[in-house]
Amino acid sequence: MTNSYSSSKKALRLVFIHGLNNNPECFLPIMDHFRALGYETELVVLPGHGEVREETSSHKTAFSHFTSRMKLISTAPYAVIAFSQGALYLQLWLEKNPDNKPVSQVLLAPALYLRRQKFLDKVLLKLPAWLTIKSFSPKPFRRYHTMKIWEYRTLFDGVKTYQKTKGKFRIPTKVFIDPMDELVDSQTLEECLAASNLGHGVELVRRPTLKRGPGQHHIIFHPDYFRPEEWERFTGLVLDFLLRFEATR
Repeated sequence: MTNSYSSSKKALRLVFIHGLNNNPECFLPIMDHFRALGYETELVVLPGHGEVREETSSHKTAFSHFTSRMKLISTAPYAVIAFSQGALYLQLWLEKNPDNKPVSQVLLAPALYLRRQKFLDKVLLKLPAWLTIKSFSPKPFRRYHTMKIWEYRTLFDGVKTYQKTKGKFRIPTKVFIDPMDELVDSQTLEECLAASNLGHGVELVRRPTLKRGPGQHHIIFHPDYFRPEEWERFTGLVLDFLLRFEATR
């Protein structure tokens, strides 16, 4: 499933990919921001976040559905802005589809290396797959109020699959992350980018006035989690990176 918005004054489309348990509506503000700059914007809805939740019953099944959706949007010049699990799916897809790659990618708090990953993975494996737990995502951003253990297992299986690729980026890449991110291991991400000749660094997004709480610093795509001047700087840096490679495509 994809959602398209408006038409474009530019030849390059911007494709957005959300994260785990996000509803599509929460990405409208950042999409509208870039649409106002003349970009056509399109949202890829992740497996399990549309009409059929069981699309994420396993990593293999989920990735198959993601691949089908990417076929719909990867036929023209485009760049991608992907958040969290969406960034993870994208890297796995690029490994298998190098001929359909975007011009560049902006990864927002990409779920490629996780804090306490080994410990949490062991815990998930011990819990029954059908068990539900309350989602800690802010209510306006949630697709579901509770999450299944098998949905988290799918995330962790994808992370482990990605890490076997040695974490090499295939296209020009810019990563944005809050150093206080509750989910993503920002230090390992920086080391990964440093080892890749296509990485263009990690931009640390510091928000000193942001309230503490589960997942607060992980949310790096919505203006409600930035002061106005912070949001302006953040989106300006994203635009600068996109323009750099848009001009050379």
